[in-house]
Amino acid sequence: MTRRTIHCLALVTLFAISGQMARADEQVVIVGRYYPAPGREAELEARLLRVLKYLKQVEPNVTFRLHRSAKEPTVFLFYDVFPSQAALDHERETVAALRKRDPPPEGIFSRPPEVETYGFLAE
Repeated sequence: MTRRTIHCLALVTLFAISGQMARADEQVVIVGRYYPAPGREAELEARLLRVLKYLKQVEPNVTFRLHRSAKEPTVFLFYDVFPSQAALDHERETVAALRKRDPPPEGIFSRPPEVETYGFLAE
């Protein structure tokens, strides 16, 4: 490797590290898709609305939204916008406690929920 290549790699690494540090307090978005078992759509919708109401009360600094697909009305989309990774970590503890107290009923999902985490990229 040439000296210039090493210098460029060092700059890229430094940029990546400083970028990660700068993003520690950036927003984190969680997107979940929920698929109810046939005939249990209303039950899942009611459950998700109850969870939404509870989370808005205990996590007032987080944005929570619940949607139903226009294309596939049996698919629900629940997304959360956290002001930071720390806020997400705190909410995960809240949700774990909620699941322990009130687990989803057996067979309510036709397939497992799909949950993804998105990090902040740009405005």
